[in-house]
Amino acid sequence: MKLSIVAAVLILTGSLGFAHAQDVTVTTQDTRPDDSITQQFMALDQECRNYVSKHDAANAVIACKKVSDEADKYDPKTHPITRRGAYVFYATALIQAQKYQDAVKVGDKAVAVVSMGFDDGSGSNAAYFVRGQARADCGDLIGADQDLEKAEKFEHDALNGPAGQDLHGPYSKTLKWELMFHVQVLAAIGNKDAASKKSDEASKL
Repeated sequence: MKLSIVAAVLILTGSLGFAHAQDVTVTTQDTRPDDSITQQFMALDQECRNYVSKHDAANAVIACKKVSDEADKYDPKTHPITRRGAYVFYATALIQAQKYQDAVKVGDKAVAVVSMGFDDGSGSNAAYFVRGQARADCGDLIGADQDLEKAEKFEHDALNGPAGQDLHGPYSKTLKWELMFHVQVLAAIGNKDAASKKSDEASKL
């Protein structure tokens, strides 16, 4: 994520004993559809994001599925920002609607875009974190732990990258939320030492 126009969407959910939050930081460069995207797609995408920001889960799922379906039509070698963003927001909508297994599947698609070498630190962070959330909600704590570890690495990369100075505040806030969620996952696994280290790291942000 780069440039300085930032909108934060705070996503709060509670399940499996977790009270967790994701701060999705959205900036113009990170979420702007690739150059060949139509105005119609952009309107659908904005509607999806608006419903997610309002926690209107029922409408968010419907709207974000439309965007995800449109993103599926693009060649996998093109439109990485568009496709990754569509899948992240659809997975987030599914989490809000407590459709966790479906969210994992959509999260897989977001991670697949990242795995091809596309996107930047913060975009990659969003893909791994949303899948980690969904995995935790499904009870796959080991898978969640692995995804959250990768998400945090990407967010550290974002903080240390070119955009890190301008967006240090939002990036730090996102990382802190994610670390505190990771603490809960690690505690549920029984890894108290790792949970303590993550908690200490979060307290310094």
